[in-house]
Amino acid sequence: MSTPRVPLGDISGNRRKNCELTPVQRGFIEGAVKFGASFSKVAETVDCSRSAVKHTIDLAPERPDGNTKKRPGRPKKWDIRLERRILRVVRTFPKWTYRQIIDEIGDDLSKKTIHRILKKNNLTNWIAKKRPFLSIEVAKKRLTWALLHKDWTLENWNIIIWSDECSVERGAGARRTWVWRTPNQKWSKEMIDTYHKGKDISVMVWGAIWVGGRSDIVIMERDESQKGEITVQDLISPSSKTSCRQYIIRA
Repeated sequence: MSTPRVPLGDISGNRRKNCELTPVQRGFIEGAVKFGASFSKVAETVDCSRSAVKHTIDLAPERPDGNTKKRPGRPKKWDIRLERRILRVVRTFPKWTYRQIIDEIGDDLSKKTIHRILKKNNLTNWIAKKRPFLSIEVAKKRLTWALLHKDWTLENWNIIIWSDECSVERGAGARRTWVWRTPNQKWSKEMIDTYHKGKDISVMVWGAIWVGGRSDIVIMERDESQKGEITVQDLISPSSKTSCRQYIIRA
């Protein structure tokens, strides 16, 4: 026996389910009930359900300003001890991937959970800055030079010619490295991705700049060295085809 079909009725005029009442509406409900209005009459006036009116009155002492109480939300999947373990691992190994962190922690955590924990502690995944590898000796020499010239005036720097060579090498486009760090750790030693200056050079160019001018780009030809490299004589010899001295004298 088939069930008879019931014709559709009118759509209820009540508010949509799970919609929040505003502080103004809650204030009206509290005031109307206080002055003797029935729950049903107030619900009809505010356009909400009778249970919403009753719920508003019951919770009125806990929210004097009429705003919605803060909900506890979904319980966290981690505690403070696990959070500290993750932070300790990331700070010790800032270049580790999500997979390596999860394997080390040995817990059933997702990438999104780890991301939330690290973001909460101001740690974000960034592409590591690149710079040539510096030995301790070279770093000391650079620091010494900087300290000797830290008090130079603008007039002192205006007489300096800055020059450098640049090479395009095979294998220079290495894969990028990601690191976990705060914005202030951009140039920290542990967050830098260093690379060694190779000898597999394809093309080398030289150029110079000074206050108010610049040199042309000089293509360096490797014809003076037995190894096919650029020597000091290539840079300063007046007779060399690749000489950069003419630009320095002209400056």
